[in-house]
Amino acid sequence: MTATAAVDRSVRLSCERCATVHRVRDIQALKPGMSASCITCAAPFLVVAMPALLPDGTPHTEANDPVGLDQPLHLAEQQTAIQTDGGCAHTYTATFYGTGGSLFGIHLVNTLLTLVTLGFYYYWAKVKVRCYLFNQTEFAGDRFSYHGNARELMNGALKATLVFALPYYGLSHIGPFIESSVAVNIALQIAASLLLLFFIPVAIVGARRYRMTRTAWRGIRFSFQGKAWDFIKLWLSGYALTGLSLGLYYPYFSTKKQAFLTAHSYFGNEPFRFSGNGAQLFRPFLTMYLMATGSSALAAAGAYVAAQSLIPGSWESAGVTSVIAVVIAVMVSLVVGVVVFRFLWFPYSVREQRYFLEQTSIGAARFSLPITTWPYVKLKLVNLLLAIGTLGLAWPWITIRNLRFITDRLTLTGVDNFDEVVQAYDAAPPIGEGLDGFLDTGFDLG
Repeated sequence: MTATAAVDRSVRLSCERCATVHRVRDIQALKPGMSASCITCAAPFLVVAMPALLPDGTPHTEANDPVGLDQPLHLAEQQTAIQTDGGCAHTYTATFYGTGGSLFGIHLVNTLLTLVTLGFYYYWAKVKVRCYLFNQTEFAGDRFSYHGNARELMNGALKATLVFALPYYGLSHIGPFIESSVAVNIALQIAASLLLLFFIPVAIVGARRYRMTRTAWRGIRFSFQGKAWDFIKLWLSGYALTGLSLGLYYPYFSTKKQAFLTAHSYFGNEPFRFSGNGAQLFRPFLTMYLMATGSSALAAAGAYVAAQSLIPGSWESAGVTSVIAVVIAVMVSLVVGVVVFRFLWFPYSVREQRYFLEQTSIGAARFSLPITTWPYVKLKLVNLLLAIGTLGLAWPWITIRNLRFITDRLTLTGVDNFDEVVQAYDAAPPIGEGLDGFLDTGFDLG
């Protein structure tokens, strides 16, 4: 993308990818060395050095020299105002200021105190980490704040233990204790599994409600007003349809979960909105699904033929050759299918995350997360090497890398004025937080 000066003292930006023309209203805000991207297609472009003004006040266009992309664009409060045909669109960006060394110091003290107190300090440690991560995250020039406390987390964990852990443990282990029959043991294990499946959505909703009400930006708290029972019905039906369709319903199920969690979330009294549709993700998911199942089928056929040729001929008379070949083929197909599916999951996961953010809006402002597959894969590979090479000691640096990967790319573009959003705070009980931590459903921020 290039920039040219006009006689009206503005700077017009023309995107070479989508041909969109923008006009920067405040040319004095531009400085040599800035970089930015097109708000339409997110293509990066070179910001031209500001021309010197002639005595008559008009820009001198001969001063235009290209600058590099390695320096970030920082305007007032990290907010860029670009004039488009639809009006003045503000682009808000995120920045994370935390460092791995600082987080490591917090983590080290937390670990020592947790060991000394035999685990009792765990909840205070979690709050300290969350406070640090939130306080180091800035959006549109203002930082987030976390207002949860350890007592709430501990009470939530105790309640979760009483309403879930004890019944689940009892159903899972009472069979051998009472020396019940095989049928009764199977029934008890099924009941325990159903209890687990029922409480996972309860944990997700409860944890989201608690954490959002304990998070603030510009002094205004977030909130979540979705009902647990509605999410339970969505969760159970989605799991059933995904199982019956052999996994093909997953894009619709995943999108419906995201829609529920997003549409019931608020910043003050301003609701978030989600306009995504699972049909948009079905085609890339189907491509990945067919490639994985096709590879699995080919591997099974090859393994079956190879097994029959390698099994001793003396076994054929016993009638076990075909059985052994089938068992080997099934095992090989499962391994190959899982490996291929996991490998292909990376590009699909990136596309899904990007799509979910692009379909999320608040007021007239829409989020954007222009991530691509290779940077995401490289992030995960380096994190894995760091975790293995340091035996887990690199956790603080891995956490920082994950956060910066998102904050460096996350933007919100629209015409809304966040100063008009008023507080609509509704306190939430912490029991969902305890359930989420116990179940380890993957929604833990700290």
